[in-house]
Amino acid sequence: MGEKKLIPIVSAADNNYAPYLCVTLKTIIDHLSDDYAVAFYIIDDHISLDSKKKLAEVISNQTATIDYLEVDSELYANVMESDHITQTAYYRISLPDLLKDQNYEKVLYIDSDVLVLDDISKLYETNIGEKVVGAVVDPGQALAHPRLGIETDDYYFNSGLLLIDLDNWRKAQITEKTLTFLEEQIDKIIYHDQDALNGTLYGKWYALHPKWNVQTSLLFERHQPPNDEYAKLYKEAVHQPLIIHFTGHDKPWNSDEYHPYTEKYLAELGETPFKNSAIKEMRSTSF
Repeated sequence: MGEKKLIPIVSAADNNYAPYLCVTLKTIIDHLSDDYAVAFYIIDDHISLDSKKKLAEVISNQTATIDYLEVDSELYANVMESDHITQTAYYRISLPDLLKDQNYEKVLYIDSDVLVLDDISKLYETNIGEKVVGAVVDPGQALAHPRLGIETDDYYFNSGLLLIDLDNWRKAQITEKTLTFLEEQIDKIIYHDQDALNGTLYGKWYALHPKWNVQTSLLFERHQPPNDEYAKLYKEAVHQPLIIHFTGHDKPWNSDEYHPYTEKYLAELGETPFKNSAIKEMRSTSF
């Protein structure tokens, strides 16, 4: 039996989001091909020792490891935040610098509010050519570049799932350019780090099938597809989603709004070491 191929996967969380990050880790492992192992890297925004123990527990006896990464928070001291987008979300911009000592060609970034339903190795093995990242179009913002002051035929992507070519990212100085965009174009920014990444990466990203990032607005068909091809892809994604992304304010743990995957998500959460604390938290507060 040959050696397993390693997939580096990065996510980010603060302590409030640790239980939901745990669902992300669990569902990735549960669906992973036996030919692969995972090196999880968590961008750590003050996750407690107790939460880290629970996250370690969910991958025990699995072909996976967890390491924690620290970001210079001063780089993001003045960024715009909201009730569901905190400073932590911006930290993915520094990801290639955080992994500079690792010999990875590419890395998969995944938000911590997702439910994985299929083998992530299929996504990781996608050939994105000479592009910097692979991503999925954002249904509600597909044609948003004019708002950012950019003339392009490219579509706008959702930054909650990124397949990153680390060498191409570094060569193109995407981290530096994105930080500059955040600073100089603050008056144009509505969707936080996602706007800044789109303002920097237009023309440099590869369009993944939407089934790999089925956002809430896509699932409920709230927006018209940007063209006929995407109309077909959207239908395929809704019919057979591979990653459910709970975008927006309403999450399975803080809302009674209907979502067809809420029950499955909460069942997965109930099988994690966070089940008791998460249920208690859900009853007392919203994030």
